[in-house]
Amino acid sequence: MALPLSSRFRFLLVFATLFGSVAAAQMPDLAALPGTGKLHAAAGSNQFSFVAGGDNRPAHKSCPQPSTPGEIFSAVQQMNPAPAFVFWTGDTISGKQPDKPNRIQKQYKEFLKIAKTGGVPVFNAPGNHELDDENNAPSDAMKKLYLTNMSGTYGAFSYGNSRFVALNSEHTAATKAKAKSGKVDAPGAITKKALELLKQDLDANKDKAHIFIFMHHPVVPFDPEDGIDSKSVAALQDLFKKHSNVSYVISGHEHIYYNPQGGKTNPIAPPPSRTDPSESPFYLVSGGAGAPLKKNNPGAFHHYLVITVDGNTVTPELKKLPTPAADPDDKCGG
Repeated sequence: MALPLSSRFRFLLVFATLFGSVAAAQMPDLAALPGTGKLHAAAGSNQFSFVAGGDNRPAHKSCPQPSTPGEIFSAVQQMNPAPAFVFWTGDTISGKQPDKPNRIQKQYKEFLKIAKTGGVPVFNAPGNHELDDENNAPSDAMKKLYLTNMSGTYGAFSYGNSRFVALNSEHTAATKAKAKSGKVDAPGAITKKALELLKQDLDANKDKAHIFIFMHHPVVPFDPEDGIDSKSVAALQDLFKKHSNVSYVISGHEHIYYNPQGGKTNPIAPPPSRTDPSESPFYLVSGGAGAPLKKNNPGAFHHYLVITVDGNTVTPELKKLPTPAADPDDKCGG
């Protein structure tokens, strides 16, 4: 028997409320950085490319942006066909000065002026230089400046047959780690709220061929001191095991290129291609966009990644850039 009109209305209202609450619980939409354009629908939903890189911040607070990010975005502008977008892994500015908002705003304007030259939308997963203070502690003032001048600190969007997720790893872990230098510092961490949102987003996008995760602190770093805390690592990897379409987890923070699949014996192996869903995603560190390179490391060279999606196949390509010889008298040379 058909329900009375008033009962049907109440049923639809309850259904819409429940459905809306589920949708709202997923990752919020991630907007492109100001002035870099809007994301357009893929011409071929299963065939497109994008560029990934990160860590271009100047060597010191008083220094301008290095030349490397300009070289990368110039290369992006010249790609034919053009990539759909660029995804950055953070540390776009020197930052870390919540008491100097005008200086921080000026730094963001300088980076955005460079990012716009690529001619495609640019997305970013912020790092410690954007969101922390000088003690590497998350700063509400720095977060506000980021939200005002850049975009959301986390979020996601879909493009073609794939889903792209930016996580905010700039949270204080429950326990602090003592570095080799003797400095007590908090590693990056993912909050329980973010983990729950990520879980719901992954559950809602099981139909996607690929999910790409971007975050500043690596899950699998070259140097253990540079990663997120162990509890976050365990929680993320446990979650990824339940979603075989999580294809790549791309991070920065370490100023190197590092392919953990090659291990410490072959850390700069070419980035692996993914042809079929597997139990675990591939992890990559791409932090060579201009910040001072890590010393005495095989992956210490300027670079970026071009990632091509073709149906079920993902093919990343490492693009090396010339790294100028260090000038000991130039504090801005990195």
